[in-house]
Parts: sequence; C-alpha cells; structure tokens
Amino acid sequence: MTSTGARRIALHRAYASIEADTISVRPSRRDIVGPIVQATLAGIAVWVLATFMDTLPLWVLGALLLFAIVAGPTAMLGFVYQVAGSAFLMERAKETCRWQQGFLGLGLGTRELVPFPRIRRIEVGGDYEEELPGGDLQDVVRWEVRLVKDNDRVLTVGVAAAARPLAEEALGRANDLGQALAAMSGAPFVAATLPAWGFDDEGGEAGEGAEA
Repeated sequence: MTSTGARRIALHRAYASIEADTISVRPSRRDIVGPIVQATLAGIAVWVLATFMDTLPLWVLGALLLFAIVAGPTAMLGFVYQVAGSAFLMERAKETCRWQQGFLGLGLGTRELVPFPRIRRIEVGGDYEEELPGGDLQDVVRWEVRLVKDNDRVLTVGVAAAARPLAEEALGRANDLGQALAAMSGAPFVAATLPAWGFDDEGGEAGEGAEA
C-alpha cells in the first residue's frame, strides 16, 4: 500500500496501481532516466550553440540546433509521461478501459477504448511450457494479463516477468491484477496456474512419481 491507499503490483517495466475506483498501469519510475539524459544532452547542445556560435562550422551549428529542437520537447513529454502518464486506465465511474498511446507512444491520447459491457473475460496466460528452438525451456517466464473483448479481440493490460525459479511469484502478481480488473468491471476471470509437474535443473520433467 502507498500513502494514498493505492495498492501496487510490480510488472515488467511498469507497475499497476489499484485504487477503489481506478486501476492504472504506469511506467516504471526507473525509466525516467532516459528522458533526463535526453534533456541533459539537449541542454548541452544549447550551451555549445550559445558559447561557440562564432567558432564552430555552420553545419555543426545546424546539427546542434536540430538536435536541441527535437530532443528538448520530446524529453519533456517523456518526463511528464514517466511521472504522471499511464499506459492503461480502468475507471469504475465511466465503466471503461483505456489504452493510452499518442505522440511517439508517450501516452498522450487514447489508442483503444473498451466499455465494460464489451468485456467477455479477463484472463492470464504465459509461456511457462513453451520451448526455445533448441528444445530448452524459457529462462524467463512471462505472464500476460489480457482483456478479451466480445469480438474475441485480445488486448494486453500488463506483463509480469521473472526467472523460471520465481515463475510462481510472478504468476501470483499477474493473477492479483487480473482479479482486480475482473472485480471492478464485473467480467469473468480466468486465472492461470502452474502445471502439476515441474522441471529439474537440467530441464527434465520431474513429477511426483519421478525416481529419486
């Protein structure tokens, strides 16, 4: 729980914030480093322009100016998105789910809008049993929280990822988010479960009847 009463669930490069009337998926605060670095580089370019305008070749000045014009505003938009933006928003009062995507994917606008009555189910699925081309199992397991519309279109709300030994913990986080989405929207929820069998360190099948 946070100081505002919201419950947070860690996701892959994001986190879900669950409150009484809203559920949002927001970018990880760690990703704010990118916009800060970009803004710093834009500031350096402006400083170089102002300081060495009389000595640098014209083509260098033009390149620096172009970089500052593009990188500066984009960095500010990215910074705002990392601080206050969201990739997904479910609102109880409006009875809608929104996927945000806008200019350069910075969450400035609605890419997809799904009213609650159009939600067929909320489900969780993953790649725990999928094999790589060489026959080995995935080292990192991904669990997707999905919204399935009444026309069978599947939309991803968020992803919980973890190394294979921690797959069950990541699955718990994905199921928690799915249950919260289903409870708010009134849609059925289909949880994912680990197989009854597991795998040993060499990737072989190990069930209850396996030899010691």
